Amino acid sequence: MSIRLTALLLTCTLALGAQKSAKPQTPPAAQHKLSEFKLGKSVIGSVSLDKLKGKAVVIEAWGVNCPPCIASLPHLQELSVKYKDKVCFIGAECQMSDKKSIEAVIKKAGVTYPIVSGLTKCPINFSAIPRVFVFDGSGKLTYDGYPGGQQFLDAIEAAANAPAATKK
Repeated sequence: MSIRLTALLLTCTLALGAQKSAKPQTPPAAQHKLSEFKLGKSVIGSVSLDKLKGKAVVIEAWGVNCPPCIASLPHLQELSVKYKDKVCFIGAECQMSDKKSIEAVIKKAGVTYPIVSGLTKCPINFSAIPRVFVFDGSGKLTYDGYPGGQQFLDAIEAAANAPAATKK
């Protein structure tokens, strides 16, 4: 077997192993709430978690120097349009990039939902991005993991169609 073929097979095997190990980290019910998260400053658009009480929310931690993150942006944009009346999507650029770099990536991906400069408070330690957090209308975290796959889509659908929480 040639060295190139061996290297290709090894790369594919490692990639598949990484995909399998990137399973969602959904916590037990009500372990984390949206109120435990704090957003960085608005970069594009504006958003306030305080004004989103009673609404389903998706926060994606991503970065301009992360190819998988950039690849996921158009899909999240499609979902944000599909669920525009039921779910608020927020992008949290977590690589401390400048506004010009963020704007260039967002424009190319066609993203129209708000973008903030990272998460200033997150009760979940993570280092791999992209990473999404899906919250239902009561503010309960219902999904924590990679922004792809059926479990992610099911979490958004469930959050979008759950009865709206009443504001207190």
